[in-house]
Amino acid sequence: MKRFPFTASLCALALGTVPAAWAQTPAPAATEAAPAAPAPEAPQAAEAAPTSGAPASGPDAPVEKPVTAEEMAGTSEVVDARPPPTVRPRIAVGNESFYVKPILALAGGIHVENLIQTLNTSRESRATTVALTRFGFEGRLGQYVSFRSEFERNIRAHGSGVWEGTASFSVRDQVIRLQRWGATLEAGIVVDSASVDYLSTHVADTLLADKYTRDPLLYSGFNRGQGAQAAYDWKGFRVGLGFTAANPLSTSSSYQVGGTFGGGSRFWERPLGNYRNGQPDDDLHFQVISPSIGYTHELFEAKAMAQVFDVNYQTTSRTDPLLRGNNLRGNVLLKLHTNVGIPLFITPFFNIARVQNDVANATPGFADQLLSTRYAATSVSAGVDVNVQGRSGVGFQFARISDGSPTFVAPTGNTPASEPVTRTTQFYLNVGGTYWFTEDVALGARYARFQRKQDGQRDEIDASYFATLRLLL
Repeated sequence: MKRFPFTASLCALALGTVPAAWAQTPAPAATEAAPAAPAPEAPQAAEAAPTSGAPASGPDAPVEKPVTAEEMAGTSEVVDARPPPTVRPRIAVGNESFYVKPILALAGGIHVENLIQTLNTSRESRATTVALTRFGFEGRLGQYVSFRSEFERNIRAHGSGVWEGTASFSVRDQVIRLQRWGATLEAGIVVDSASVDYLSTHVADTLLADKYTRDPLLYSGFNRGQGAQAAYDWKGFRVGLGFTAANPLSTSSSYQVGGTFGGGSRFWERPLGNYRNGQPDDDLHFQVISPSIGYTHELFEAKAMAQVFDVNYQTTSRTDPLLRGNNLRGNVLLKLHTNVGIPLFITPFFNIARVQNDVANATPGFADQLLSTRYAATSVSAGVDVNVQGRSGVGFQFARISDGSPTFVAPTGNTPASEPVTRTTQFYLNVGGTYWFTEDVALGARYARFQRKQDGQRDEIDASYFATLRLLL
């Protein structure tokens, strides 16, 4: 059974690449009317072809518009929650209203890791070749229905995801979407676009899968997970509401929950600490409801969200209290055009998130009690992209996550009980550049740095250098 989704995705990819040529072959009359372009110039000819949001009439199939820097400002294709285009893409099977297209994202290159200061002083720096693949298919079933099914071959740490031809796979987006009259309804494994921080498009060379780019997103409340969500768009405004109720491993938004669970681990790590019949522990329940509002203008974008959640950390007991919490988020992005001899598109951005939640007393003899001190964390990030030639350019991004996690010290003799707070601050810095050879293939280079400060421990500091080649189909 585990092989079935993988086999289905490979079949979809094969169907999406081979018959696509048939779907885009012009009619004989059109072929005779115009001479064929030389093979090397075909992509440029396709990009120059005029397109529109409605299917074109006549024998020639409409061509998908190339992705522009304005469309991808402050985000990345790997966290892009937009539906498939209404115009059938270049590589697709079907007609203009019903089609299936492959999803393929490949990233490979070199990662040089420099461990400057670690808790384990014996650890050594190393150079690693990295490889990551995401694949699947998406499409439309008429004007109002679209879908997406995506899987991933994980990057893992230092290439540890591969052994004897096998790999570590995971399921990503699995969503069916209904759209009409400005309203959208989605169900499955979905991405809540309001939960995605604005980021530098030029630091996404490993598809946001390394800790320097992934962790700041997760700490701020990024939500990709199983659930349902609805949204309504009107004149640039977007109002949304999302809901998830499942095991904490079902959604990435559980990453933000802090405190001690199962003897010191974070909330999302708790189910992984105990496996039953090869499956993670199912004694925890996590539900979150996420109202949001946003506004998109040609000069700026802004959005805000409240994620309200509760945690049942022992579904096998009726005496344990619920842990309640919330995360308040805000994001803003500017879109600036200027000309200094060459046209530039500049997009500065800023994100902030503040999460608080109850913490259970994990001390023996104090079961089913909450600490009076709550866990609290603040995530702040900012940066800027400068696009020089279309989507090519350079970008900078900085993130700071600070949190205070309370613990419990039981009373002894005349000493009363106390709840000391351990404070941790993490810094992430990314500076990167991207050059797009074609609409689908890019060369990237990036410098990344991480520092972690925690009460009572020495700092952890490391830096990394990435040189990658990536394809986004």
